[in-house]
Amino acid sequence: MKIFGYTFAKDKSIELKAVSAANGKDGKRTVRGVIKKQPKREVSFQIEEINRALTQAKNADLPDRSKLHRIYEYILKDGHLKSQIRNAKFEVLSEPWLLYRDGKPDFEATKAIQKLWANSLIEYILEAELHGYSVVEGDGISPEEGSIGEVILIPREHISIEKQRILIEGNVNGAYLDYAELKETLELLEFGKRDDYGTLLECAYNVIWKYYSRSDWSRGSEKFGMPILAIEADTSNDTELDAIETRAANFGSDGYIVTQAGDKVTIVERKGDNMHIIWLDNIKLCNEEVSKIINGQSTTSDQKSFVGSAEVGERTMQTFTLARLQYISDEWNKSVMPYLVRKGFKVEGLKFDYPELIRQREKKMNGGATNTDAKPDPNEKKDKKEDVK
Repeated sequence: MKIFGYTFAKDKSIELKAVSAANGKDGKRTVRGVIKKQPKREVSFQIEEINRALTQAKNADLPDRSKLHRIYEYILKDGHLKSQIRNAKFEVLSEPWLLYRDGKPDFEATKAIQKLWANSLIEYILEAELHGYSVVEGDGISPEEGSIGEVILIPREHISIEKQRILIEGNVNGAYLDYAELKETLELLEFGKRDDYGTLLECAYNVIWKYYSRSDWSRGSEKFGMPILAIEADTSNDTELDAIETRAANFGSDGYIVTQAGDKVTIVERKGDNMHIIWLDNIKLCNEEVSKIINGQSTTSDQKSFVGSAEVGERTMQTFTLARLQYISDEWNKSVMPYLVRKGFKVEGLKFDYPELIRQREKKMNGGATNTDAKPDPNEKKDKKEDVK
């Protein structure tokens, strides 16, 4: 069956109905327009489900990463994980970039593509480290003055990475569109490695273990943190005993209880010395592991630290950031720059790079100072010598 000129395959057990594709900014049909988003159910996941999702993703005949992405969506509700990802993104997105020709910055060409869609591309490339292989679609990107283009992420559960297919209903057994030979026509850009499941896979174990600790802590507080109301009733009458039991059951909400003469009422305090520590320590450990997975360190974000360890943590964070900048630069030069040339931008022969990356490369090559570093003032040295005399 054909939809806006492209052939859609389908499983024999599924009847592919007519699918309407939304129009893009330039009037063309878009891939996301044929995707049929499915309702999502809010569920919690267990550790064993991560292993099952990974097994499904590695299935040789019909690999399916949909459950893995649902788990990623679930753990991204964790505040600590979101904070670490936000820190990593801010470090990268705040770094200025330029286009270079023969090692010299081309400010005019750079200005032509310094648009919101360029920053979105950088963010999607960065997210490929977290989620694994990602596909984005260009829409209305043009060198014309005043054009407002955008890039949109194709929902990851609708991509069959190994088969190079757009899954219409997000189901590997359902209707799909082979896009391997249509990437240029459909304006699709791919980022990441096809066999990479993203760093969120390792984070998932720690975040879910942390969820376990929080829920166990809550149950422990209910059992050992709440006092017990003990009543020694001065009666053997079933009706009177039932009435006392009813009043005792409502003690927590009423704040008082009425008994008869002769009854003895005692509030027994439960004791659990520092029982919370086992769960708190596990939560801290999981947070530290997540910090190390995302940014390589935890000393500058999770705990108070000495100046020396904080400086080591900052250097580690800088190393991670530089590696991310290099990865983004490589992806731009490999995939985005050829795409922009096809779209009519005058960027042929130019190279995307970060000034900070260039400076760090130069510093390592020269073993220290760079051409961009501040030079010592010879007059300042002369003045100091005269002062000594």
